Amino acid sequence: MTEYVQSNYFEAQKPIGKPSVITWNGVRMVRSHSIQAVAKEIINMSANQEMVSINAIGKQSTGKTELLKTVSHLVHKHAKIPYQISYFGKEEMLNLEETVKQLNPINQILIFDDIAFLKASATNKQIDQIQQVLSVIRHLPGGTDVKIILMKSFQYTKAIPPFLRQNDMTFVSSVDDNEIDNLTVLLGKKYYSKIKQLKFLRAQGSMGDEGKSNFVFDMGGGKKVIYGWQRPFLPFLYKTGVGCRLIVSPLRTWIDPVCNECAKVNNETQDNQGDVKQIIDDFISKFKDGNIIKTAVKIKLIQQGINAFSPRIVQAVKYIERMQQEKLVSIEALASELELTQTKTLLFPDKQPIN
Repeated sequence: MTEYVQSNYFEAQKPIGKPSVITWNGVRMVRSHSIQAVAKEIINMSANQEMVSINAIGKQSTGKTELLKTVSHLVHKHAKIPYQISYFGKEEMLNLEETVKQLNPINQILIFDDIAFLKASATNKQIDQIQQVLSVIRHLPGGTDVKIILMKSFQYTKAIPPFLRQNDMTFVSSVDDNEIDNLTVLLGKKYYSKIKQLKFLRAQGSMGDEGKSNFVFDMGGGKKVIYGWQRPFLPFLYKTGVGCRLIVSPLRTWIDPVCNECAKVNNETQDNQGDVKQIIDDFISKFKDGNIIKTAVKIKLIQQGINAFSPRIVQAVKYIERMQQEKLVSIEALASELELTQTKTLLFPDKQPIN
């Protein structure tokens, strides 16, 4: 059955004949809640101007960082031009001039996480320097003008200096009673009902049973769309120059469990990470077989719920599971007939692996 949202702005914007409820990775979602549509809007804006500035505002542990990871992933995935993602914290922000010098002269998505400390602990000289660098950041060292998508997260609407609050798009992750007036001014009085709606959805999701909680979007006429709270969805408000709407964002890993570009983001890697190719070459030199590392990595991925085995292998696993359900054979019987036994192996760091 095709369902349609009975709303004002979004009903007018929705192309005639398109369903209001879509399916993404097997999950029902309201079309206007799509984070993919948000990413495409950012891509379009970046194509039309040199720098796009995005703010994410909300209390700690309300999903701002994960939201920016998801958005940056979708932007670099769907953009026609390549973007490099860089993630920075307090030290990089306070030494922004040096930080920028380390960037490659290519299109950049720069994520500055939790920068509310600036108003409390940064000196006026440091803030002036940060503002100066940001004003010309699109001219990276190397003489090349590039596209910059600047993402900043902080806890309250006025937690950082006015210049740094300037932006093209805003995400709101939480609604505190003390912030409602400020959010109303920021987003516009006509979106007060959406601010209250976000507050309700956040409370609804956070007060449910752990691992089972949901937040529910009422479409009217008895129709509802149910989202799993942090499984992997969270609601946000999304404001641009043309309007404000509720969106729902999943974790980046729910969209694409493996992403080479996102894996390079500073907070997803270790500071002492070596050259990956060199590590693989070292692995092959020890194990004498390049297929072993592939199988080992596939096993580690499957332990994290990420399948990298071929479709034929997956089909075989499902076929065995069906035989087990029908009690035709046990996995132990199959292992015994195939002469598979439990392997015990010790690997000493300073020695070759034992065959």
